[in-house]
Amino acid sequence: MNRASLPLAAAVGSGSLVAVQQRINGDLGQSLHDPLLAAVVSFGSGLVVMACLVVRRSARQRLPDLHAVPWLQRVGGLGGATLVGVGATAAPKIGVALLTVGLVAGSTVGALLVDRAGLGPGGARPLSAPRLLGAGLCLVAITISAHEGLRSASPLLLGLVVVAGGLISVQQALNGRVRAAAGATVTTFLNFTMGTSALVIALAVQAGVSGVRTDRWPPEPWLYVGGLIGTIFIAVAALVVATLGVLRFGLASTAGQLVGAMLLDLHRGVAATTVAATVLTLLAVGVSGRASR
Repeated sequence: MNRASLPLAAAVGSGSLVAVQQRINGDLGQSLHDPLLAAVVSFGSGLVVMACLVVRRSARQRLPDLHAVPWLQRVGGLGGATLVGVGATAAPKIGVALLTVGLVAGSTVGALLVDRAGLGPGGARPLSAPRLLGAGLCLVAITISAHEGLRSASPLLLGLVVVAGGLISVQQALNGRVRAAAGATVTTFLNFTMGTSALVIALAVQAGVSGVRTDRWPPEPWLYVGGLIGTIFIAVAALVVATLGVLRFGLASTAGQLVGAMLLDLHRGVAATTVAATVLTLLAVGVSGRASR
């Protein structure tokens, strides 16, 4: 078995969970009538989960190792906070399909640049023909899945989504470096601490300007597990990005996200364009890996 097979399977599986997380966070935002508050709840619940895990002796012993990590490498959680905040705001206005297009476009281009610059723990990876072809296939695939909505999307909002996607690639690279120094548990805890702090500040600013609009908390418990899913995704990314590189991890998790979205929508029927996009993305994962063989 190829040494990348297990990391690839983990990346695809974590990507499918992202599709579930987006559905949950979107439903929570609609129930609360405040997308930013929903983002705080999602990140905050993830922080609670990680706080319970980081108090274990094995994790506590790794906390001092953070002192060896430069400050600029510890801020990866801001990328996740940007993603959740922008996603919660943009999804109701441009739809989940276009949100995915923008995020994948930003993260794919960002991953090429991040890998080329060597920000990840695996060092610099060249802009080889297979990697560029894999990225191009992914962009074509995700555009096919939402080509109709691109005509009516707000260019400014879609641009912000693309930037958020690019920041996710930076987050994955930085997390990989922190994980190499302090372990996956400490890395994930640090991410949720940084991300929750940023979102709470943003919510406080919103409260001062326009107030918090929610008047009730939904009773359904499943609406509050988005943060738990986020901890799994960030931990998997920190574990496997050194092996796969930021670009290939992003392609594999995107494929998983498309598969997960199809499974969630089976009861409503799945469009042929979505199936085609998923197949093309899986092909992109395989093509991009030829560079490392």
